Amino acid sequence: MIHATIQLISAEGLTSLTVRRVSRICEVSTMAIYSNFSGMPGLLRAVGSAGFAQLSARLAECGCTDDPITDILVLGFVFRDEALRKPELFRLMFATESPRAEVKLHRGNILSGTGDSDFDNFAESFDHVVRATQRALDAGLVRAENARAAAAQFWTGLYGFIQLDMAGLYGDEGVGEVLLPSIVNIMIGMGADPEWVQRSVHRAVERVLSPTS
Repeated sequence: MIHATIQLISAEGLTSLTVRRVSRICEVSTMAIYSNFSGMPGLLRAVGSAGFAQLSARLAECGCTDDPITDILVLGFVFRDEALRKPELFRLMFATESPRAEVKLHRGNILSGTGDSDFDNFAESFDHVVRATQRALDAGLVRAENARAAAAQFWTGLYGFIQLDMAGLYGDEGVGEVLLPSIVNIMIGMGADPEWVQRSVHRAVERVLSPTS
């Protein structure tokens, strides 16, 4: 049912989602959805949890290198790619409002790291960025009070960019003209060496574009 729901919202948007519609696609009674998920709120939480599991798996595939700044950038590229491939699922996972007025979703607090989200795998997906940021701090490449807050700054810039990019406000030049410069500026503001960051950018782009990455 979760897979069918993801396919439905990907094809027709979150507004198309109803218990009756999902039951028809899955060829089960509406009672089956209530029995398995306690209705629409539980179904949305299960779908969002599946989305975060997929995102976390993609981020885990990025791996680690001896350049944590490159790794942070690659994680950002993968996050953006997931958002562009699954915009409606991304909206469910990260939107500031619930997709349905009657469903209240608590997405969690990335600064707390306590896993207090309605979505399973929420904290785990962000922790990939936290760990890469901690490695950058340990290596002396950037300076910050703590890795989680620094990672949140990177992710805030990335999330804002993705929202506007998905709306088509940057045309085809957004990554080179907006995203990369903004992340570079944040890192330099945290004490990173400008030349090192520029080399990291080139490495990240090469990794993302490489067919073997």
